[in-house]
Amino acid sequence: MATTEDIHEGSCCCGRVRFRMQGPFGTFSHCHCTDCRKSHGAAFATYIGVGRARLSFLQGEGEVGSFTTATGTRRGFCRNCGSSLTGTVASEPDMIYIAAGTLDTPLRLKPEYHIFIRSQVPWLDLHDGLPQHREFAE
Repeated sequence: MATTEDIHEGSCCCGRVRFRMQGPFGTFSHCHCTDCRKSHGAAFATYIGVGRARLSFLQGEGEVGSFTTATGTRRGFCRNCGSSLTGTVASEPDMIYIAAGTLDTPLRLKPEYHIFIRSQVPWLDLHDGLPQHREFAE
């Protein structure tokens, strides 16, 4: 599990939402579930977990909209540009998952594994050597 104490900042595409997060960080993974694929418009989404108390908004917190998927994941996005920003799950109320592509500062960490491979798009071949889990990692 990623545990660096680094501080990272991120933002949405239009720059109206800016945030800062500080480690230690939770899991850092690529998710292939249908909800992640559709909300990101990509073959998978990459998220890094951080404790809610370790995430602060520098600007635009009021610009963050959210919706809850049929599977119960609450997704945060910029109301202006639509950038995917966060994901939260009911089973981990103290953790928030940040869309790693929104980070403006480079992470020294690397994703640990792929999850929800059972929902992977058929045209993507994975050859990165990371562990692959049919659903959540155990």
